[in-house]
Amino acid sequence: MNKIFLFVAIDVRPGKFDEFVSALKSHIQVIRTESGCEFIELYRDTQVENRVNVWEIWRNRPSWDAHMVNENSKKWQTFAKDLVFGESITVMDAIA
Repeated sequence: MNKIFLFVAIDVRPGKFDEFVSALKSHIQVIRTESGCEFIELYRDTQVENRVNVWEIWRNRPSWDAHMVNENSKKWQTFAKDLVFGESITVMDAIA
């Protein structure tokens, strides 16, 4: 199976950026321990205020799918919904 590459753009509510980033950093530490997570990093968008970008690489689609529905992710989704107002996830495959 092929690796999955993700680019996530998250629009954080004004005044919530620091709180969101602090919580996301903790969440990412847990994600790094999940089976199939090969890489995940957090970036501040320098062109869009209050936007956070996350770059992820997963071993395969089933490992990412499992991540998206595990208990840690469910808790995060409930927590984060009050801090963000938009998110887009771009799923990419490598071109060999």
